[in-house]
Amino acid sequence: MSELARIETVVFLQSADLFAACKAEEVLRISAIAHERRFQAGEQIYNENDPAAALYCVAQGEVRVHQAAGGGRTVGPLGTFGVVEILSGRLRTGKALAEKDTLVLEIDAEDFFDLLANNIEIVKALFRQLLRDDDSP
Repeated sequence: MSELARIETVVFLQSADLFAACKAEEVLRISAIAHERRFQAGEQIYNENDPAAALYCVAQGEVRVHQAAGGGRTVGPLGTFGVVEILSGRLRTGKALAEKDTLVLEIDAEDFFDLLANNIEIVKALFRQLLRDDDSP
């Protein structure tokens, strides 16, 4: 049995930073391809130069994303990470490490692109959100 019920997954994703501009119907489609993954504190989620095979939404816990060029950020509940690399088709440019016991929703890159290919409204909502995030101070 999964920790998050289907309705909880939809409500969570609708509140997540990346999907905030999506309508409920669009988030329902996204939730259908999201899978729960649990990481223990200190566990590596991905490493620099790994293929960008998924994006992640933090449901519980915290993840520290370190950039190879220096710097980094901590991602908590409702935050997403690993998005830019899958959109750009690049290898991972840093590493992600669970700071605490963490539950994420993992969205496989191929499933995500298949979904986007058939749902222009989701694409438009993601662009709106990504541009909004890029404009923020």
